[in-house]
Parts: sequence; structure tokens; C-alpha cells
Amino acid sequence: MPAEDYRKAYALSLVDKFPPLPKGRPFPRIHLDDVVAGLRERVNDPHKQNQGAASLCGPAAFFYCVLNYKPELYVQYVIDLFTTGKARIGALKVEPSLPCRVYEPPANKIAAVDWIALASLRDSENTIMDYSSADDTVAGITRPGNLASWFRDIGYQSVRDNTNYYFCKGPKEIEAFDRDMRIHARDVCLLVNDNIVYAFKNKLKSTFCNHWIVLDDTPRLNGNQIDVSVYSWGASHRIPGTGSLSVRDFSLNFYGYVSGKPKYFQ
Repeated sequence: MPAEDYRKAYALSLVDKFPPLPKGRPFPRIHLDDVVAGLRERVNDPHKQNQGAASLCGPAAFFYCVLNYKPELYVQYVIDLFTTGKARIGALKVEPSLPCRVYEPPANKIAAVDWIALASLRDSENTIMDYSSADDTVAGITRPGNLASWFRDIGYQSVRDNTNYYFCKGPKEIEAFDRDMRIHARDVCLLVNDNIVYAFKNKLKSTFCNHWIVLDDTPRLNGNQIDVSVYSWGASHRIPGTGSLSVRDFSLNFYGYVSGKPKYFQ
């Protein structure tokens, strides 16, 4: 059996052995059936993970990488959170606040399993504001340093943070993330303005970054043109979508990247 199929099979076996819930369960307004169905769906297709209307693109980018690398870690993480209220992957410890755990996520904004996985991670990092609603914006923001730290904590090697909040990056950084994925087999998360995902807006110059996306495959660089597939909002998106996009136009909404080399860890 190929390694990828084995990892999926093992992850699904963990779902099948979901332990009994305690009487005072940590997420009292989320149903077990929704969690189990969501776990199976995401193991079979990591693209199904979707932060929806919540400002949780950073955790979504992170766990998309984990789902593709070792889905059993993701499954055990969600199971531990749902049954005990805390979880650990490597050195990454997650223990969401009570307001985060007792929230009932609206199905039209974010799936229950994604709230458990993504909001719990984001909330655990907050020292002042709880992340307790899919409508929270500021409390859900993920800084590049946080994302890089999560990768280091779970065992990724040589994690690189090459980002900027206020000034767009250019050809040098595009060539660098291309090398990271093509030659060094790194996972690469791009910090962008979400204009970049939409064909009708990806040539508009932005003034700030507001979104994380993940490279699904190595970019196609042809002269000064770029074409790349990315994960974002529960789907795979092709940039530019239609027509063509120059490296210069791509740079109008590109603020750098965080990358790391996956390595086996317990």
C-alpha cells in the first residue's frame, strides 16, 4: 500500500475508534456525528477543510499542510480536543478558552469540525482576546511568526519566514518559494491580499495583506508569467484563473511566504 494510502487508512481507523465522550464534554454545542463526518471528509480530501466566514485562514493553511502530510495527527488532535478540551502535536500545545468551546458555530459560516480544529488553535495563541465567534475578525488574525512557530513546534525543519506586512514582495521571493517547493520539497504558505484568488481582481494593487493560501503544486514560471494552483477557502484555485498573470501583477498582492520541510515526528 502506498504511504499516502496507509496514512489515510490509519487516520480513518482512528475516527472509527472515536472514544466515548465525557459527561461534561468540552464542546457541548457540537454534535459527535458532525465531527465524525467532518473528519472522514477531510482525511479523504483535505481541500474540504474550510474556514468559511471565520478569519481563520492561518490555522486553515497550517492544518491543510498537516492533513496532507500526516492526517492521523490532525484526527487525533481533533479527537483529543473534542473529548478532553486540549490537545498536543509535538511541542504544540492547544487548550482553547471556555468561550471558544461553548460557542455553537453556525453551519452557514463554518463547519463544526473546522471550528474545533482551527478556532481552538487560534484562541490558544491569544493572550488578551478570546476567539469565541465566527464573526470575530481581529482575534482571528494569524501573524507570520505564529504560523512559523506552529510548524517548528510540530517538527518541521528549517522553517523560513520571508514576509512583510506593508510592502509587497517581488520576483526574488517568487523564485525563492518556487525553489523551496520544487527542489527542497517544502510546504509553502503564501501571505497575500485575497485579490489574488479572484481573476477579476488579481491585477488590482493592494495596500495590505489579509489572507493565507497554500501552494498545491510547483508554480509554472514562463518568462515573466506565473501560473500556480493554491488551496484556499475549502477548494483548489488556479491563479490567474483565466487569461494570464505576469510576475509583476502577481506581486501587487503578494507579501511573502512561510515555508518548512516536513519531517517524521511522533
